[in-house]
Amino acid sequence: ETKAQVRQKVFELLTSNNSRLRSAAAAVVASMAVYDWPDEWPQLFSQLTGLLHGGQEQTLSALSVFSEWINGDMSEKQLDHIGLLIPDLHLIFANGNKHSAKARVMAVGVFSDCIEIISNMSTVRREFVDAHVPPILEKWMEPILAILREPVVGGGDQSNIPLKAECIKALVRATVGLQRHLRPYGASILETLWRQIQDLQEPYLHAFVYSESEHSESATNMLVHCSEDGDTQTVDGYLCGIFEWISITAESRSARSLFVAGNKPTSLMRGLTENILCYIQITTEILADWADDLELFVADEEEEGYRFSVRVSAQDLVQALATAFPQALVVSLSDAAQAQSAVASRRRQDQDDSWWLASEAVLCTIDVAASEIKNAAQGGVFDLSNILDIDVWPLAQSPRFPFGQGRAFVFVSSFAQALPPEVATAFVSAAAVAVADPQLHPGVRLSAVRATTKFCRHLPPTQVKPHLGSFIRGLASIIAQLNENSAHIALDALHAALRVDPGVTASLEPLIGEVVMDVWRRYHADVLLNSLVVDIIEDLAANPHARDAFARRALPTIGSAISHADDTIIIASGIDMLCGLIKGMPSPMPEGYTDAIFPSLMRVISISSDSEVQQCGQLCLKSLVQKDAVRLSQWRDEHGTSGLEFIFGFVAELMSPEKSESAALFVGDLACKIAQRCTALVSGETLATLVRTITVRLATARMSSFSASLLPFYAQLSVRHPDAFIDLLSRIDLESRSGLHVVLSAWLANYLDVQGYYSRKVSAVGLMRLFALGDARIKSFMVQGDLISNRANCDKIITRSMSRTNPDQYTTIPAPAKIVKLLLAE
Repeated sequence: ETKAQVRQKVFELLTSNNSRLRSAAAAVVASMAVYDWPDEWPQLFSQLTGLLHGGQEQTLSALSVFSEWINGDMSEKQLDHIGLLIPDLHLIFANGNKHSAKARVMAVGVFSDCIEIISNMSTVRREFVDAHVPPILEKWMEPILAILREPVVGGGDQSNIPLKAECIKALVRATVGLQRHLRPYGASILETLWRQIQDLQEPYLHAFVYSESEHSESATNMLVHCSEDGDTQTVDGYLCGIFEWISITAESRSARSLFVAGNKPTSLMRGLTENILCYIQITTEILADWADDLELFVADEEEEGYRFSVRVSAQDLVQALATAFPQALVVSLSDAAQAQSAVASRRRQDQDDSWWLASEAVLCTIDVAASEIKNAAQGGVFDLSNILDIDVWPLAQSPRFPFGQGRAFVFVSSFAQALPPEVATAFVSAAAVAVADPQLHPGVRLSAVRATTKFCRHLPPTQVKPHLGSFIRGLASIIAQLNENSAHIALDALHAALRVDPGVTASLEPLIGEVVMDVWRRYHADVLLNSLVVDIIEDLAANPHARDAFARRALPTIGSAISHADDTIIIASGIDMLCGLIKGMPSPMPEGYTDAIFPSLMRVISISSDSEVQQCGQLCLKSLVQKDAVRLSQWRDEHGTSGLEFIFGFVAELMSPEKSESAALFVGDLACKIAQRCTALVSGETLATLVRTITVRLATARMSSFSASLLPFYAQLSVRHPDAFIDLLSRIDLESRSGLHVVLSAWLANYLDVQGYYSRKVSAVGLMRLFALGDARIKSFMVQGDLISNRANCDKIITRSMSRTNPDQYTTIPAPAKIVKLLLAE
């Protein structure tokens, strides 16, 4: 009764004259709805829909509740209620004379959320969706298209930017899950959006790119919405939505004729590509951000950057078009690039400083579709020589525009193999100078670093080797100046440079080794930098001329860190470094390395209770067993215990019931490597003890991923000695089951969860060997078969509570039959 009174009082606040009270009440009602509707507050939905037909404030309050409620808790279970709500939302959206712009925006936003829920059910409840979606779209598409066709209006109350942005958002969501139903409207939508792109291009450039032009103020007023609360919303979100919708639509076969005729671009495709080049230009806001914070420049230039903008959205659209229509895009982009380059050339001749923005956009756009352009350039379809003359060389020689100059380096490195050798060589030389010059603008240096990576990886070593020393020394100096957010660029370039010539790398090992260890000391907790350092260490260990010198430098530092540090992150990272060193070594490892690495490694992982340290230790031991199993079997401590015996003891410790399964997640890989490398180095009794230890733990395993991680170990034994494998497991008695029953049941139940191509194939071969034996013990086992379908689990999403009350039932079939089913599926 008290809760009912609270609900009533809070609901009454939705009609308060105080807007702040209404907003707070809407949030509270939405939160209460999650727990109380429909069981304890069944009338809530009808009460809210009633408010939708009240005054403006009541309508806004109800829409606020629906917005939070649908986003937070409503799902496919409430499809019937969503179906009742959508017509009311349409009445608000379509009636601009009665309802405010804010109410219409919120109505479209709630409709967009409803569409997303319906889209999520398009595969499971297809009949429902097919019956209800077409009438909904038929009713909504006309007013949505009418809004999208309107010219953009900025400013205050009369602005339509928020409404247009919500409309395109709804279209994007509908296209993702309901593309088949949107097909009849595809041409109309694309034509409408194409006209918007054309109409917005010039004001967008004046407002955001050429902000000092005489038209910039009027353009800004047109493209910026100012709310009554003082918040601003630019046209960026609307444009990003348009580009996203076109990107999604381009992937659809049904829309192909809108973009291409045969393999040639349509007029729309040509015009779209030409306009994209304009929207990819760097805005004044982006330039200001880069000037203030170089890390933002690094983030924006990453393929997976976290900042989204019109520029990034346009680049994504180019990539989508290149994937869907590679030949057509090359043709249309060639024409568009020539036209934009001509614009840049005229501006440069007129001494208009904005020329570099147009040239940079040309190079950036071509680089997005680099793989398609390279193929076309080799076939003579795309002419890069004109781009070189008009865009690349002028930018490369313009230090006044550092981000344009940097773009020239990156562009040439992407197309170095397709360009004349003298051009590539000239830029390799210039990049070597730029990387090492501390007086250059940081943006140019970082771009030269990016270019260095591609030069070293894709050009013949003979072109890079004359400048390799300069590259490595320059990279070493710049790495010391970068922080954890940008050091990965230079480390990646260093990794590429070290592979060009082993002799040059060895001669500079003192510098390289010191830089690498310094990065590890500073950023051992950074996963990305840690992985790059491990890769570099692996390459240095693989270089016979640099290996010993680097090991003398690195091993004392790493050994001290893992033996004396209190921070488990440092210990785990240090073990990763050791693992990289071992992986790079030849097999068997040179004399002395196993003796230097194994004792300290074993001591650390044996006493640590940290799961990450133990997991890293398991992977490191796996690499050590793979590289130097013989020396491990020969190594002895002061008590005469061999290295392999220590490893077996470590495995037994991790397999004890007290240890968590996550801590032992990589024991299977280690045991698998033991089965591959050590069966001839240990006694049969020792190996049998290991098999029993792992089997006992497998019998109590809870996580399917843990069980699956152990299966390759049994597969290796089965492939090598199937008869002995079955005999050994049959002798293991685990209360009511034999070891063979435990292993076979787990193997057949978790076969599909085995990770890795090689492990999957070994697992399949192992089952083949067991099946081919025709052993009566295997034939006698009954295992889990197929799921028994019933009304409770057929075509439904099963919750945890439903699975507890009505658990799944399975058939039981003979083990050989299950093996055949799995192998046929494989």
